[in-house]
Formats: sequence, structure tokens, C-alpha cells
Amino acid sequence: MSRLPRSLDELRGLRGARWIRESTERQGDRYGPDAQREQQDRAIERWGLVDTGMVWQVAHSGRTIAGTPEFAEMLGGAGDRFDVLLVGYVSRFARDLRTAVNARHDLHAAGAALLFCDERVLSSDEREWELWAREAVEAEAYSRRLGRRVAEGYEAKFRRHRDPGGNAPLGFRRVDGFLEVDPGTIVRVIEAFTGYASGSVSLPELEHRTGIDHEALKVMLRNPIYNGWVRRHRRDHDELLLPAAWRGDPPVSDALWERVQHVREQRYTGGGRSTRRHIHLLAGRLYCVCGTRIRAEVRSHPLYPHRRYRHRDACSAWPQSTRMARVFDDPISAQVEQMRLGPDLLVSLRKLATTLVPAPDAGSLRRRRIERELAALAQRHARRAIATEAYLAEHVRLTQLLDEPPAALETHAPVVDPDTAIAYLRDIKRMWRDMDVAGRRDLAAALYERITVTADGVLEVEPTPEAMRHGAALALPERVALARPEGSGQRSTTHIRVVGRRAWLKLTRSA
Repeated sequence: MSRLPRSLDELRGLRGARWIRESTERQGDRYGPDAQREQQDRAIERWGLVDTGMVWQVAHSGRTIAGTPEFAEMLGGAGDRFDVLLVGYVSRFARDLRTAVNARHDLHAAGAALLFCDERVLSSDEREWELWAREAVEAEAYSRRLGRRVAEGYEAKFRRHRDPGGNAPLGFRRVDGFLEVDPGTIVRVIEAFTGYASGSVSLPELEHRTGIDHEALKVMLRNPIYNGWVRRHRRDHDELLLPAAWRGDPPVSDALWERVQHVREQRYTGGGRSTRRHIHLLAGRLYCVCGTRIRAEVRSHPLYPHRRYRHRDACSAWPQSTRMARVFDDPISAQVEQMRLGPDLLVSLRKLATTLVPAPDAGSLRRRRIERELAALAQRHARRAIATEAYLAEHVRLTQLLDEPPAALETHAPVVDPDTAIAYLRDIKRMWRDMDVAGRRDLAAALYERITVTADGVLEVEPTPEAMRHGAALALPERVALARPEGSGQRSTTHIRVVGRRAWLKLTRSA
């Protein structure tokens, strides 16, 4: 496909692939996938798409779907194996704003578009950008609201029934509406806790020993109900008000519970959710001048309670391995807040309305995409999810693409409508002021492709191709005013080079 479809009328003859997602395997076995397929069938027939037969069906939470092999495989096939990814419902793609924004960017960079069949929203249709963004935000907002409602519901059950409600976990049974210890199964639970507390038994080994699925073991070992959570929850009330099942010592003693949680902490590798995890504004976007990626310190440390970034390799630009996050976050925040969206920008964009402008090193973006595909392919082969012959053939194909000369790659992209571009940047600037760190992180992912730094601060920023087409290279200031941290009211300035800005200015002058 030479260019992305700009409207639904341009979909005829393009290759379509299907994305089907449910939150759990049980949901995936019921009617949800069938309803999604019906939406996709109607879209294929309505707009004359070519059904390639490619389907990615996954049972996984929409909040963490980006970490699944299916998601990586889908992105890897964009542009080469399909032109349009069909999603039955908006919420079935992802329930994480950052995932939706990054996937839209990666799909477009690869030459593929995303179609929400139910709302008839095409991601590459600039007229539908606001609706697409609103739907992506609402998908995550619904997930967050639902999480709060569920938590509030459990709290209400505790207040009224002194019981968490729901199905009885292994080791308990429900009698007269209340949980009590089940002597016949609690032995397996104690065996699992004791074995894990030793620190020498892995979850797969524990699964073989106890007959409990390792995913269920993960949930069990962090479930405080085994450590008397109900009784402790009611510590401010008369213990006689509790059912008999909750009086006395809990099935898992305090000492055993603490040992298990200590082992879990030692084995924790940074994945999943944790109250100890920091949210970093620029995670995944920072690179040192030496080319090394700067990592986010995801967990707090007693000596370093604030958010920090780490340079894992020795480098003259980083005399210390870690730096406070605000050294980089503050200049970027100031640059977004000080974006110039006045009449001069509108005049410049109108001059370039019919001009092809330089994209931020499209060859480099394409190379990084191919490298991600190679990494995903290696992971599939390591899991034995792909035959060796197929792996070698695909590896050769990707390596050949990687060796293509930059001159053969597209290095220009058209500017969007000037009014649309101004509205896009104004929305980012306005939302940046109103959002917390998590929300700003998603906006930063949409605005910045790469941020080059030293230990002293930000040197250079590279807007994403989408932001570049909306005039970000002209709107982002290179001289940024920073407030002094001590709150003296004085301000200092720093210089942040914007990749592509000079090329844009040159084109504006010649237009």
C-alpha cells in the first residue's frame, strides 16, 4: 500500500486482518468473539476489503495487552501481511491509552490502518482523529471506573457481611453465606505457602508438587485472606461479631506470610502492578548521547525514594549511574506547556498545506520497527511457537529489509490540514496541564519519538511522525524557560534542539 487510506471509501481492495480480544479465557469461550466476528464480517462486505484469513485471538486484560506475544506478532505483520486491522469494538482493542496511541503510531509507520468496525472509525482519517482519541480515552476510563466500583463493592461487603463475597478460594468453603476453613483442602494451601517460603522451589515445581495451576498459585500467595484479612479488617469491632471461622489464628501464620512476601519481593522483576512502582513521564523515550537507552527505576529504594532514571553502562556523559527524574521531566514539561500556537504557526502551516515535509528520519524509524520484529521472532522461536524452517525464512526476509539502502525508503510525509494540526497540538497542551503523571506519559508517547540526554539534562527531542505532520517541529520551542526548584520566583532557560525544525523553517521561507 503506497499510502494510508484517508477515508472509508478508500478501503476497497485492501487486505484486512482481524483482532479479537476478551479479558479472560472463559469470556473467550462464550459469545464475545462471535459478536466481534460478525462486526468484522459486515465491515469486510460493506467496504470491499480482502479477507486475508489472518486472525489474532487473545484472552488478556486490555490494560496490559501490549506485553503479549500476539500483540507483538500483530504489529510485526502490519504493512507486509495486512493493510487494515479490523477490531469489532473499540474496547476490544485495548483499554490503555498509551497502548492505543503507540499502536496507532506503529501501525501507521508500517503502512497499516486500524478500523473500529462498530463506530466506523478509521485511524488514518484525520477528520475522525478527535473521535478516535475520545474513544481510546473512554476505553481506559471505563476500565478504571470499573476497578473502583469493584473495590468499593468488596469494601461494602466487608462492612455489611464481614466477608469478601464471591466464590470461596481454595482452602475455604461457604456455610450459611459465610466462609469457613475447609479442613480437606487447606492442607494443600499450607503446603504451597510452606514450599514457596523456602525460596528454593519455583512456581512450576510447586505446581507439580501441589497440583495447583501456577497462575492460581500467583494469586493465592498474595491473597491476604489466608493470613486472616477478614479478622484484621474488623479489628476495631468486637471479635465476637465475627463468624466462628474468623476467630483465632489464621490458616497462614504471620511468620509464614512474611516469609512468602519476602520471597515474592526478592523474585520480583518489575512486571505487573505494584504499589511500589513509580510512574515515569518519559519511560521508553530517553537515550544517552552514546546511544544507550536510559531505563526507568520502576521500584522505589530506601535510599532513593523519588523517581529516577538509570544509565546501566559506563559513559563519560553519565558520571553517576542514576539521575533524578525531574532533571529531564521538568524541561520536557516546560517545552510542552510553552508550545507556540499563535497566528505565526497557522500562517506557516498554510504555506506548507500542499507540501511534502521531511519526516524525522523515516529510515531510522523503519529500521527500529524491523529490529523489533526480529526480537519478537526470536522470542517466538525460543518458545517453540514457530517451526525452525519458518523462523529461518522469516529471519532472512527481515534481515534483507534491514539491509536496504536508506535512499530506497520514504523520507517525506504530507502536512495535515492547518486547522486540524493546531487543534491537535492545542489539545495536547491543554490536557498536559490537567493530567497527572500517568496521563502525561501517554501524551509524551504521542508527541516524542526519542529524547537524547546527558546526565545534566535534555539535549535534543525528535517528534513522532504523527506529531511532525501536525507541525510539532515548529510549535515546540527550542529555548525553554524553567522555574527554579527552590521557588524563588526566578527562571532559568535551557536550549533543547528539535529535530527537523530547521528543515521546516527552510521550507516555510521558500514556500
